Amino acid sequence: IYLKHDHQDSGLITDYRHWQIPLGRRFRSLKMWFVFRLYGVKGLQEFIRKHVALAHEFESLVRHDERFEIVGDVVLGLVCFRIKGTNDLNEKLLKKINDARKIHIV
Repeated sequence: IYLKHDHQDSGLITDYRHWQIPLGRRFRSLKMWFVFRLYGVKGLQEFIRKHVALAHEFESLVRHDERFEIVGDVVLGLVCFRIKGTNDLNEKLLKKINDARKIHIV
């Protein structure tokens, strides 16, 4: 399901997911240099702390809703959850959320 979309096999849309500069050591360091330059160390720390707190807040909301379950530990900003029930039900929810285009989940 990860990065799966309705038009991937149709040939109508060019999939640019794998068209990128190879992520060698030098390029990764350049990307980090830009991030540090944009945010600064303190700004980056605040950004990460805020998103970790948001993930735990979302985890709390999911745990209080009887329809959902948390399926793994919350790590940094990653919250793995699902609807209690069949996988088809989860795929329908995923499609409905992504089709609304307000947020994107995988």
